[in-house]
Amino acid sequence: MIISVLLYYPIGWLWNKFAHRRVLMMDNILKFSMIAAGSYGAYALGANNVANVTGVFAGTGVADFGPRVWAFIGAVSICFGVITYSRRVMMTVGENLVPLDPFTAFIAVLSEAVTVHIYAIVGVPVSTSQAIVGAVLGIGIVKGMKAVNNRVLLGICLGWLSTPLVSAAMAMILYKVLFKIIFKA
Repeated sequence: MIISVLLYYPIGWLWNKFAHRRVLMMDNILKFSMIAAGSYGAYALGANNVANVTGVFAGTGVADFGPRVWAFIGAVSICFGVITYSRRVMMTVGENLVPLDPFTAFIAVLSEAVTVHIYAIVGVPVSTSQAIVGAVLGIGIVKGMKAVNNRVLLGICLGWLSTPLVSAAMAMILYKVLFKIIFKA
């Protein structure tokens, strides 16, 4: 959120300084910038999320494939998530939480990518979902808090709270079921 606010003002100042001169050229610069920020975001996402998805299995001895195979499995898993659920999530964050125009979407994606990349360099896994929501909320702060859809924000926060609870319950149930099957206890 903070990086979003910090990037918005200087980049916005530069943008406004040159935008009125050549509209078509600035439109092309914005398109290129959005593609570059999206690519950077995808890189940061991969650097962070592959470890989140597969790190718990690496070195456990259950299936010690090595880091390259685990990275491939993680990449395939992330691709499957993109194919199945990403559109709905993108629409919730990109349209329903705070309305974004192309420039503010660029700032949000760039802010998310910078944040996640910093944590990937440090070696700390972070939630990319929380990073992009924070970046979009930073745009909401710049636009004025009335731009933030509080109902959507509440739904996102409830999802963040319920996810570990549901995951823990599922893990406990699966463990107990598999333990009984394997050891016939």
